[in-house]
Amino acid sequence: MAAQAEAAAQATGGETYIQHGSHIDTIESVDMVFRAQRKLSFTYGAIFFAVTLAIPALSGVWEAWYAEPIWGGFTANYLFVSLLYYVFLWTMAWTYSKKADKLDEDLMYMAEEIEAKFRAEHADELDEEV
Repeated sequence: MAAQAEAAAQATGGETYIQHGSHIDTIESVDMVFRAQRKLSFTYGAIFFAVTLAIPALSGVWEAWYAEPIWGGFTANYLFVSLLYYVFLWTMAWTYSKKADKLDEDLMYMAEEIEAKFRAEHADELDEEV
């Protein structure tokens, strides 16, 4: 049981398999997962930061943004912050969630393929352990 809990690496055919419990991965697949998730997170973080920073920045460079009423006495700044900003945040959260779910699903299939490949390559060794 303790042997299953420990991570073990086996080099065969140019790939290094890592097993932790019943989960089997390759170093390359783990690296790909981290790169894909980091790209998704930083992309959405940058969009959020840019839009949030643009709200006060527009006040400094465009007087009509905060000084001229456009509808019922409301300025563009007020309408954006009170209504559109929340629509933007919810839309961004929804799209991030959908893309993260799709990434997770793709990675799940990749993990199943890696495990099947490992079990096929090491069938005789696995039979000896049982």
